Amino acid sequence: MQIGCDVKRWALGLAVMAGAGLAGAEPAPQETTRLQTLAASERDFLSGVAAHRRGDLAAAGRAYASALEKDESFVEAMVNQARVWIELERWEEAAARLDRAGAQNPDDPTVHAVRGLLALRTGDAAYAVDELTRALARVPDDVEVLTNLGAALLQQGLLREARERLEQAQRLDPDRAEVTLNLGLTHDHAGDPRRAVYHYRRFLKLAAGADPSRHAVRRRLSELLGEKHTRTTELALEGALLGSPLMNGEER
Repeated sequence: MQIGCDVKRWALGLAVMAGAGLAGAEPAPQETTRLQTLAASERDFLSGVAAHRRGDLAAAGRAYASALEKDESFVEAMVNQARVWIELERWEEAAARLDRAGAQNPDDPTVHAVRGLLALRTGDAAYAVDELTRALARVPDDVEVLTNLGAALLQQGLLREARERLEQAQRLDPDRAEVTLNLGLTHDHAGDPRRAVYHYRRFLKLAAGADPSRHAVRRRLSELLGEKHTRTTELALEGALLGSPLMNGEER
């Protein structure tokens, strides 16, 4: 999903300014102040996006909060701040932000997508499926939504449905490590070690060196290749399946 640069807000502001100019009149003082406030909110929001992308969650959270102080209806800032709280495991604050965003725009697919991510991270796979399915109806080719929906379906034991969503995500983005890992888990749970090994090996090639799932995947690969299986490793791999932490539209 795309990081909310809020083109519509800027387009509205530009149209107001251009229209006033064409009419040969200056904007009213209160209108100028409102546009300046919205512009300042946008700058804070974009600062938050930049900090979020470089992993500075504290700075991102502050910038999103500053954007919302200037424009309390800024849905994209609410959603991205909720993502920060999810990454920091501040579940209640994330849920509150998403409730506020949903009240502002009930049909926004990013609200449903991040609610689904929150549900995945807090162990409510059924609610995650509901929310991610609602998001997918609006953005059917969104890789993050498809990946997290596949993870949620896998947690529910719906292996065929999980594989279909994950294969759809892989067709859209063949090199997304999270998709490859979850496909490996799906085949592993289905009792297909050959395909599981293929996807686990591919995940190790695609994933960043600091990815916390790498150790569990290596251990599971060793067990599969050595015809061993332990519940400890199974649990470790389940921990890698809690959904992508990406911001809306972060590209790789």
